[in-house]
Amino acid sequence: MIERAERAVRGLATGFCFAVFGLGQLALAFAVFPLLMLFMRDEVRRGRLAKNIVHLSMRIFVKVMSLTILDFEARHLERLDRPGLLVLANHPSLIDIVFLISFIRQADCIVKATLLDNPFTRYAILAGGFIRNTGGPALVESCGRSLALGNALIIFPEGTRSDPDGLRELQRGAANIAVRNRRDITPVVIRAREHNLGRHSRWWAAPKKRMSFEFEVGEDIKIEPFLERKREAPAAARELTEYLKNYFTERTQVYGRA
Repeated sequence: MIERAERAVRGLATGFCFAVFGLGQLALAFAVFPLLMLFMRDEVRRGRLAKNIVHLSMRIFVKVMSLTILDFEARHLERLDRPGLLVLANHPSLIDIVFLISFIRQADCIVKATLLDNPFTRYAILAGGFIRNTGGPALVESCGRSLALGNALIIFPEGTRSDPDGLRELQRGAANIAVRNRRDITPVVIRAREHNLGRHSRWWAAPKKRMSFEFEVGEDIKIEPFLERKREAPAAARELTEYLKNYFTERTQVYGRA
C-alpha cells in the first residue's frame, strides 16, 4: 500500500516536471527567441547567446527533476569544459539530451529539418543556429563549421533511444563526421537504473523506485589511428563505428542490470 502511494506521488511529480518543462519551452519559443531574432542580427553572437539560454534552462529543469523524481551522478564533467568537442553518447532515456545540454554551455545538436515547420521549435532552431539534418556532405560540412566555432556537438550514434536490453545498431553518420572533420571523440556513457523514459516506456508510468542516472565522461578517443590504418574515409568510419559499438556495450549498464 505504501509502495503504491509512493509510486502515485512519483507519477504526479513526473507530470509536474514535464509541465514545468513545457511552460518553459513555450516562453522561450514565443517570447525569448523571437526577440533574439528581431534585435540581434549577428548570427554567431545570437547563436552563442541562444545556446547559453538553452543551457541555463536545461540546468534549471535538471535541478527541478533532481529535487522531485530522480537522482543522478556525473563523473569527469571537467572533460566537457573545452571548446569544439564532438560528444558521442549512448541513448537509454528520453531526457539524455536534457542532461548533456545542462552540462555543456555551448552545446549544438542535429535536429530534423521538418522541425522548422513547427512553431514551437522554429525560432529555437533559427536563433540557436542548430544544425538541420539535411544529410550527405552538407551535413558533415555544417558539423565541421559548428565545431570550428567552438561549439560542442552532441550526437547519439544509435539515432534513437536504446532498446531495453541493450544498445541498438550504431549508425555510421557520427563516425563519418569524426573522420571527415578529423575530430577526436569525447564519449559519454549513460547508465539508467530504472526502465523509465526509455524506449517503449510511457513518461507518466512512474517506476517502482526513484529513477537514477549515471553519466561518465571518458577520455578522448583519438581519431588519428583509424585514419592511419584505413586510408579511405568510408573504411575508417566503418572501423570506428565498430569500435564505438564495443566501447559503449562494454561500459553500459542498461536499466538496472548488475
